Amino acid sequence: MKKAIKINLSGLIFHIDEDAYEKLKHYLDSISSYFANKQESKEIIDDIEARIAELFQEQVTGENQVVTLEIVNKVIDIMGNPEDIADSGESAGEQKSDFHETYERSRRLYRDPDHSIIGGVCGGLGAYFNIDPILFRLLFVVFFFAGGASILVYVILWIAIPKAETAAQKLEMRGERVTVSNIEKKIREEYENVKENVKENVNRAKESETYKNTRRATNDFFAVLGKILLVAVKVILIIIGTSFILAGIGLLIGLISGTFVGIHVFPFGPYDFSLSDILAPFADPVSVTLLVISISLLFLIPIIAMIYGLVKLVFQVKSNNRGLGIGAITLWVVSLLMVIGIFAFEINDYSSSNELETSQDLVIDSDTLFVSVNESQHDLLDDRSLLDFDEKWYVLEDAGEIYGLVKLDIEKSSSDQFSLDIIRTSKGKNFELAESNAKDINYNFRTKANNLVLDPYFFIETKNKWRFPMVELIVRVPEGKVVVLERDTRNILDGVDNTDHLSDWNMAGKSWLMTGEGLQKISEK
Repeated sequence: MKKAIKINLSGLIFHIDEDAYEKLKHYLDSISSYFANKQESKEIIDDIEARIAELFQEQVTGENQVVTLEIVNKVIDIMGNPEDIADSGESAGEQKSDFHETYERSRRLYRDPDHSIIGGVCGGLGAYFNIDPILFRLLFVVFFFAGGASILVYVILWIAIPKAETAAQKLEMRGERVTVSNIEKKIREEYENVKENVKENVNRAKESETYKNTRRATNDFFAVLGKILLVAVKVILIIIGTSFILAGIGLLIGLISGTFVGIHVFPFGPYDFSLSDILAPFADPVSVTLLVISISLLFLIPIIAMIYGLVKLVFQVKSNNRGLGIGAITLWVVSLLMVIGIFAFEINDYSSSNELETSQDLVIDSDTLFVSVNESQHDLLDDRSLLDFDEKWYVLEDAGEIYGLVKLDIEKSSSDQFSLDIIRTSKGKNFELAESNAKDINYNFRTKANNLVLDPYFFIETKNKWRFPMVELIVRVPEGKVVVLERDTRNILDGVDNTDHLSDWNMAGKSWLMTGEGLQKISEK
C-alpha cells in the first residue's frame, strides 16, 4: 500500500503516489532552477507544467486513477531534462528522437493567433495541414461569393477550435515535439519577435512624417506656452510691484502727515493728533522736535529706498548713484544715534523718586463711613481723551492734562477719627525735583455727611511733564467702626487686607467692621 498525494498542476487536480510526487517535484525544481535567470522564465515554466498536466490526463485511465512513478518517468522522457539543453543545445531533441518514437504524437488543430487576420482559423488550418494559410483564405472568399456558406463554416470553426495560447499548444499545432527544449525555444522566439516588432514600430513611427510633424507641433506649442507664461509672470510682477509702490507712497504720506500734521488712526479714538502731541507731555520741547525728526527719518529713508528700488525693478530704470545711497545710509545712522542719545538724555529725568504725603481728618457724625467714586470724572475722560491706556492713563485731546488711576487701601486708624491719607509719588533727576514734581500732582475728593466721594483719577498739567506720577489713598478706620465700600470702588481698591480673605473686586459692595485683627465682613450691601 502506497500513500497518495493530491496535487494541483496547471489548474488540474491529480492524485499521485509518494514516490512519483518526489520524482516530479525534483524534476520541476530542476526546471525552475535552470530557467530562473532567464527573462521569459515564468512563461516557459507555466507552459511546461501545462504540457505535463496534459500528458498526465492521457495516462490516467479509468482503471488507473493515480499518477505512478512509471507515468512520471515516461512523461519526463517525453519532455526531456533541462540538462539536455545545456549539454547539447538545440540538437538535444534530435539526439533523443529514436527514444521517443513510441510516443510520437500527431498534429492537433488550433487557431493560430500569431498569423491571424480575423480569428486565426485559416492560420490554424494552414499549420495543421502544413499549407500556406492564404490558400484557405482564398477558399473561404470563393465559397462566400458562391453561396455565402463559408461565413457560417468560419464562425463554427472559430467557436469549435481552441486557440493556441501556450508554447506547447503552438508546437502541437505544427506537429513539433513538445519537449522542454522546444518549449523554451518557442517562447524565446516569440519574445524576440515581440521585441523586434516593438522596436521596428517605434523606429518606423519616429521616421514617419506624422511623428516629425507631431513633435514639431509639440515643441512649438510648449515654446509659445512658455512665452505666454513668461509674459504673464512679468505682468503679475509689475502689478505686484506697482501695488507695493503705491502702498509705500501711501505709507510715506501717512508718516509725514502723522509726524508733522496729525493723523486719524484707530485705536486712539476719533481725534487728530501728531507724534509731537504724544511726546510733548514726556520730554523737553527741543528734544521732542529732534526726536520727531529722527524717528521720521528712521522710517522714511528705508521706505523711500524700497520705493526707489521697486521703481527701478518694475520699469527697468538703469541708474547707479552711489553717492545718493551712501548719503541716505549716513543720514539713517545719524538719525538712529540721535534717537538713542535723546532717549538716554530724557531717561535721566526718571532716575530718582520721591513722595509727598498729606493726611486729613474726616468730620463724620456717624460710626459708619460710605466710600464711593465720582463717576462723572470717568465719563468726562471717556468723552475728551486723546489717548486711553486700558482705562489707567488718559491724555486729553488738547494734550493739556494727563490723568492717572489712583489706588485705594483701607487700614486701621490710631485714633477714634476717620481720616484720609494722600500719598503722591513722582520721579525726577534728583530727590528735590522728584518732590517738586510730586507737589504738582492734583487730586480732589469731597465729603458730605457720612459719605466720602473719591475722584478715581489724579491729573497733572503737561507743562509740568509726566514723570510717572502715582497717587495712593489710605482711608483709616477706627476700631469698632464700619466702612461701606460701594460697588464702583472695585476698580481702585488695591491690596486691601481682610479677615475673610476676599479679593479687592469681591470686597466692593459690602460693609466692613474694623476689628483688632482687621476688616471683617458684616453684611452685603
